[in-house]
Parts: sequence; C-alpha cells; structure tokens
Amino acid sequence: MRTVASTVVVLAAAGLAQAGSVSGSGSASFFGSVLPITTWNIATDAAATSTEFGAEGMAFLNGTLYVTHDHDSVRSAGNLVQYTPGAGGNLGAFTRTQFGSGPAGLWGPEGITFNTSGSGYGSYGAGTSVKLVGVETRGTNSFGVFDTGAPGSNPADIVLPAPEIDDITWVPSLGLFAAPEEGAGDASNLRFFDGVTMATLPGMTALIDGTKGITTVSAAFASQLTGLPVTTSEALIVVSELKALAVFDTTGVQIGGTVDLSSYLTGVSELESVAVDELNNLLYLGDEAGRSIHVVTVPVPGAVALAGIALAGVARRRRA
Repeated sequence: MRTVASTVVVLAAAGLAQAGSVSGSGSASFFGSVLPITTWNIATDAAATSTEFGAEGMAFLNGTLYVTHDHDSVRSAGNLVQYTPGAGGNLGAFTRTQFGSGPAGLWGPEGITFNTSGSGYGSYGAGTSVKLVGVETRGTNSFGVFDTGAPGSNPADIVLPAPEIDDITWVPSLGLFAAPEEGAGDASNLRFFDGVTMATLPGMTALIDGTKGITTVSAAFASQLTGLPVTTSEALIVVSELKALAVFDTTGVQIGGTVDLSSYLTGVSELESVAVDELNNLLYLGDEAGRSIHVVTVPVPGAVALAGIALAGVARRRRA
C-alpha cells in the first residue's frame, strides 16, 4: 500500500495543556492534500480524578461528539463525555453522563456507535432517548446498549463476540454493524455483525495493520477526502494505533493509499477512534495514548481547485 507522507508540526509538551484547550496545531497530507489539524487536550475531561482520558471510543451524531474510554478511576471514571463542537470543531465545552455497571464494573466501552434505523439492536425512534451501542473488552468481550437519557443505568442486552474487537460502527446501507477484529500480531480484519442478533457473520477482509477505530461515512464525503470515486453508497474510515488512516468501501476494497500521520503525532500517541461531522466537513481522530482529539478540516468540493486558481493568479500578477 502507498504511504502518504505528512508534514511536521510542533506540539505543546505533553501534560502542559489544560482540559478543553488547544495543545497543538499544524497540517498533514491526506491523499495528496495538505489539511489543517488542531489538537485538543482532553486528559481530565472525564472527571477531576480522571487524568488519562483518551478518546478510545468516539462517535458523532446530531451535532454532538460522544467520547468514551476504559472504565477505571484514572481513565473515564465511568463517564461518557459529550462535546458540542459547532462548525469550527471547538471542544472547549462538554458535559458528562455517568455510565452504570458493565460486565467488569463501571462500563467504559472501547468503541461506540448509534443504530438510527429504528429497528434492530440498540435502535431508537423519534421522541425517545438516544441509545449508544458499545463494545467492551475489559473483563469480557461484550456488546451493550446504554440509554443516554437514563444516567447510571446498566448497559442492557450483553452478548459475547469473539475474538476481540476494538470499535464498532453502524452501516445503514447494509443494515449491519462493522468492526475491526484483531488478528495475529498487528493484523486487523473487517468483520460484520447481524443488525438484530449481533451474531458474527462469515467472511472478513484485511484492514490496515493495527486498526483500532472505524466509522461510516457517505460515499460523497469519502470521495471528498480521498479525491477518488467510491462505488458503494457508503464507505468506512479506519484509523490505526500505528498512526495511520485509510478509507475502504463497504465491500472491503481500499480507496487510495494509507495516510501516515506519524510525523504529526509525535511523542507517545496512537489512534484508537475516528468520527466525522459531514455537515461541517470535520474529521475527528481520537488519540488514546496522547490523551487528545485531533480535529482535521476537510475542504469542501472545489475549495482546493479554487485555492490553486487564486495562487496562480497571484503568481501571474507578480510576474507582470
């Protein structure tokens, strides 16, 4: 697979930034386009006693970015953190919702998603509370559903998948859940789950090594990000703990090369989750080890071409 180099930026020293503040900014190359990135420190956003909160699970829905981490006292402390970023991706304002007990104490899912179809596992209809579908691997592998309108309630309908998976996303066009499944070493595979029973479906395809995060986006957004056509109605964006990002269609075919973000993510960093705000063209990258979220601004269609035309005009005027 082709690796896309990224540009180097200088980040603030780890641990110096306060919760809810920008700790770094710069740019990196995504499929040949240089995109701006802003990094937010979230280390203590889960609770005053939680100093390692690191966006292990993340999903975006209706203007809200939902973030989770493991459930021990120095990580999420059993809290779901909800940001309202707005058009600019500002993560300075947030609220917390206390989870109930999971299979190994307070629930702290490694991956989260929302079934907005109105039927199947974890679905909800108009006028009801948003339900979060999560996967928990601490203590036991399990899926769970948490009602965000009932703080402190226990996640319901626990089932046991195997082997270990690290994130989950709902794929509306298929009526299925998709997840990265761990293989030998750093190998990762794309696995689908029944949208009603959560039974593991047969067949899988290889993802980029170390895949930990996954989210579903429209074909239009995937094409906007990669600059390439997408033949399926939706696509999957995945991120790797090896500091990489890739896009796949829903049949498991990779679109474009693999984005290498190791130059931007200096120090102790690994990507564990990904979420997208398509309305505002924002890509959120959850950095567990770096205890941060990197907000990438994706240009609207035609913006790059217009910028190129403007720069060409400036060059011509200078030569005149």
